Amino acid sequence: MNQYKNLFEPIEINGLTLENRLVMTPMGTNFGEQNGKMSFLHMDYYERRAQGGYRLLIVENACVKYPEGSNGTTQLRIDADNYIPRFYKLCETIHQYGTKIAIQLNHAGASAVESRIGMQPVSASNLPNKECGAIPRKLSVEEIYSIADDYATLAKRAQTIGFDAIEIHAGHSYLISQFLSPLTNDRTDEFGGNIENRARFAKIL
Repeated sequence: MNQYKNLFEPIEINGLTLENRLVMTPMGTNFGEQNGKMSFLHMDYYERRAQGGYRLLIVENACVKYPEGSNGTTQLRIDADNYIPRFYKLCETIHQYGTKIAIQLNHAGASAVESRIGMQPVSASNLPNKECGAIPRKLSVEEIYSIADDYATLAKRAQTIGFDAIEIHAGHSYLISQFLSPLTNDRTDEFGGNIENRARFAKIL
């Protein structure tokens, strides 16, 4: 047990103090309701983790732009005020256990399914991000900055609700990853080309 003793010691991360170092990373559950609301089953799922001793829970990815950025029919949404009450209740419940709670924000980009979102998916370029994937529509510079504003707006909403931190999803072939990778980004403007330009979208969020 000695090698694990540090897990149960307090730690401070960027001003966020945790009673121990047990962290639950964001994992898809498919517990969200079809309208994007957090279900009561979902809320119970996270409460049980707090009861079990985790001192930071990161709620699975929530869509920052619907339907364009949605990656599933049970994905959480936080893009409108009607989603606030259940998120507020979740944060209030989790905090009762001395546990901090964060939420992950995400835009699916070319990983969105065209038949599900009712439109052509968007991405850094018109290159599919997976074999046999749909051809996405290349985002304009104006649209890129608009999506960055969406992230900022929803991060502010999450803070108002009571979340202690925000995690930006930049992996798993979703939109930010599509900008970062030269395999899915062949732009020739300030958001493409060298690594500094490909990382520009992530850096302006």
